[in-house]
Amino acid sequence: MKENKIIIITTIFNLIVAILKLSFGIFFSFSTLIADSVQSFIDFITDITSLIANKIGKRRANKTYPFGYGQIYYIANLFTGFLLFLIGIFILYQFFFFKGEFKPNYILTIGLLIILFLKLIVMILLQYYGKKYKSELMIESYKESKADFISTCVVFVVMIITFFENYIPSYINVDKIGSLGMALYVFYVSVKMIVSNIRGILTNDEENNEIREEILNNLKRIKELKIKKIRIIKMATYYSLFLQVIVDEKLTIKKYLNIEKKVKKQLKAINQSIRFIDIEPVEN
Repeated sequence: MKENKIIIITTIFNLIVAILKLSFGIFFSFSTLIADSVQSFIDFITDITSLIANKIGKRRANKTYPFGYGQIYYIANLFTGFLLFLIGIFILYQFFFFKGEFKPNYILTIGLLIILFLKLIVMILLQYYGKKYKSELMIESYKESKADFISTCVVFVVMIITFFENYIPSYINVDKIGSLGMALYVFYVSVKMIVSNIRGILTNDEENNEIREEILNNLKRIKELKIKKIRIIKMATYYSLFLQVIVDEKLTIKKYLNIEKKVKKQLKAINQSIRFIDIEPVEN
């Protein structure tokens, strides 16, 4: 399965999960679940923006954007961060003004278990194929789905606690406390996302050592070239490489161009995140 197909499948699952959460939350007047459902709708919107960003981000580098379109991923995540912050405000508003009288029941228990199962499928798909295709986009989506799964687990725990409401003082509203906790969690995630992606837009991660050794070991196998300088820049979900190489003087231009083509092909084969490669022949 290709990257976009996986994201489309998980997007459909996230939409189903969000609708189920909202439906159960409204029907049973469960404010914590309503708050959680809004976060799941954000998960769905994130998947849509990821699909758009992935399509734009894969465009080739050009004169206008010599490093490619990698920063679109930061912009997409920044948009999601701002949305989450607004959702946090909505959940906080709900905490103060929503007067739901939630009563626990076994139908909702089964419903939440189904929701958790669906969310688990999404997590497994994103984690497995994210590692298989070395896709940072899917890995980031996995992290978001994991956060949503954890928040739904919290909702489930809140519901279980309400089964013992006879042992809880009447002035303690477990549902309201759960809703407040959800708001604080959403604020935390949104601020963290906003800060990290603003940093990503303003600065690039230069001299990235994660793949440096892997690249150098691969280039050592090519005897006709000697590496003088290597510069690695991480642009969101992919890497840009700038190489200065010392070339054997006996090489013809045609042979050098064939070697350069071979080098680019090998580097992209060892790591699919390497997209832009610039090779400059220099004197010894």
